[in-house]
Amino acid sequence: MPVVKSFDERYISQIPAIVVLQELGYQYISPGKVDQLRGNQHDVLLRTVLENKLNELNFYEYKGEIRKFSATNIQQAIRDLDEPLTNGLVKTNEAIYETIMNGRSYTEFLPDGSKKSFTVQYIDWKNIENNVFHIVEEFEVERMDGRGTVRPDIVLFVNGIPFAVIECKRASISMSQGISQMIRNQGKDYVPHLFKFVQLVMSTNKNETMYATCNTPKKFWSVWQEEKEDWLNHWLDQTVEDRLATTQDKNIISLFHPER
Repeated sequence: MPVVKSFDERYISQIPAIVVLQELGYQYISPGKVDQLRGNQHDVLLRTVLENKLNELNFYEYKGEIRKFSATNIQQAIRDLDEPLTNGLVKTNEAIYETIMNGRSYTEFLPDGSKKSFTVQYIDWKNIENNVFHIVEEFEVERMDGRGTVRPDIVLFVNGIPFAVIECKRASISMSQGISQMIRNQGKDYVPHLFKFVQLVMSTNKNETMYATCNTPKKFWSVWQEEKEDWLNHWLDQTVEDRLATTQDKNIISLFHPER
């Protein structure tokens, strides 16, 4: 990548995106530190974060006593979330979505010798503030075909699970190029093991953004139309203070605010 292009994309689109996301409550993890939170570059879950949040969020009540899930069940919950791609990207993404939304049930052995099933939740859907939101830029992921790595510009995580990928382009590059790159990266030789978790993808420059879900064909990518203008303006006032708000700013708030 030419130096000028790298400079343009990073400083005109990527860094402003990260700044807005941080103002919304996302915590920044440097590319160097992120490898400490996962097993290797093929592993896209921030396992340390996910394990800590599963332990923190999940408990059950037995005879008036609050009890934590066993370490065995917490580890099994992480393995169960990491569905194999046996049935293809879309079916795997749907299965992971169901797990994230509904949780998984696990059998706990109780002090009286009996056993009972309880549900482990991956996200606290009722209390957003109980979840942790992270940004990683240049998130390096090993390709399925072993031919090097892919580095999406920005990956957003909730409780250590990659929920969104953003490709940032300079203003002179069409959305089509960013969309094509995103679609390519979901291909079987690239990093479908990242996108099987991902719920939203975005291609952006400062003046234009388009978004989609996992494996959406290019012709079905959409432009976001915000219905709650007062809500959006409030958050623009909170996040963009020293410059004019861009389309990118507005769409990042609309699509990636933790409330949403």
